[in-house]
Amino acid sequence: MIRGIAGVLTLLAALIFLSAPTETRADGLSLNVSINTSTLGQSGPSEIFFVFTDGNAPASGGNTATLSTFAFGTGGSGGLVDAFNTFGDVTSGTNLADGATMVSDQFTNEFAGFFTAGSQISFLLNLTTNLAPGAPAPDQFAIYIADPTGNPVLSTDPSGFDSLLLINIDSASPTVNTYSSIVAESPVGTVATPEPATLLLLASGLAGIGMFRKRASTTPVF
Repeated sequence: MIRGIAGVLTLLAALIFLSAPTETRADGLSLNVSINTSTLGQSGPSEIFFVFTDGNAPASGGNTATLSTFAFGTGGSGGLVDAFNTFGDVTSGTNLADGATMVSDQFTNEFAGFFTAGSQISFLLNLTTNLAPGAPAPDQFAIYIADPTGNPVLSTDPSGFDSLLLINIDSASPTVNTYSSIVAESPVGTVATPEPATLLLLASGLAGIGMFRKRASTTPVF
């Protein structure tokens, strides 16, 4: 079980805004993402974490991440959203398979869900790439996975925080950084940037900070 990471997450969000060569997108990113989960085992549920950081906090952010079309591969299945570790401006259903919409208008926004590991977990990520003039840091989107024991799936993330995929929204066409051979991503086209008014409709009212916080004692139902 991962413990004591909440404070570290704050440091992560503040310090690991990385830059690298870019891949071209006009108005945003639309990516098919797949992660090989065949080595995680099924001794219990694994968990995936999506973390969306507002580099211009406390000012209102201007980017949206939409996660949809989840699939879990041979032998896999989706589980409950982890309400304990889902907070910030996140709108989701009750099951990971329902997906989520995340808005970068709080410093840290997190969506987490359990799943039974099969051959892979895959989903569609739509991410807008608006830039806030004068922002101290870019918005950032990152993905992490914890195995059934609560330990993170390790990666080559140079920050040492084991993100599997990380995107710093530092341009209209940001780099998609993948830090593990188990991760594959492929573009599926451009994404139209939503009108700012639509970004204000998605507040969830959840607060706090706690990626990889101690899981609730209740065993999730699959």
